[in-house]
Amino acid sequence: MFIKIFFSNIIFSLFLYQLTLTSPSSISSALRYYKLVAEFVFFGYQHFFLCNSSDLLDNCNGNILRAVRNSAWMTCSSRTRKDLCFLVRRVQRPNHLRFYQGAVLSRDYFRRVFRVSYGFVNFLRFKDNRRSK
Repeated sequence: MFIKIFFSNIIFSLFLYQLTLTSPSSISSALRYYKLVAEFVFFGYQHFFLCNSSDLLDNCNGNILRAVRNSAWMTCSSRTRKDLCFLVRRVQRPNHLRFYQGAVLSRDYFRRVFRVSYGFVNFLRFKDNRRSK
């Protein structure tokens, strides 16, 4: 998972850099430019879908916890109550997707990746503009 997320972040930045430097007139064919744009959109959607799924997974955890708390679990048998205690203990913790025991995938993480990528692109464009002067 770490390798996938790490390279996804790098590829996202490089796609964004390539899109900001090129225009339809500078590429040999317009079809090639639109292919690049489509790949960026689909890759960005895939990355957003993974981060959004992590948030949905955590929301479902909260829904399960509320459902168990609002049920009449006190009237169940002792074995069922014991099993419900294990379930409640499990769903009380956050259930976001994580990679490398550090970063937690979420919509906020996607926003931060986009901001860092945009900052990286601006840095490279600034550096390129200073070199050309």
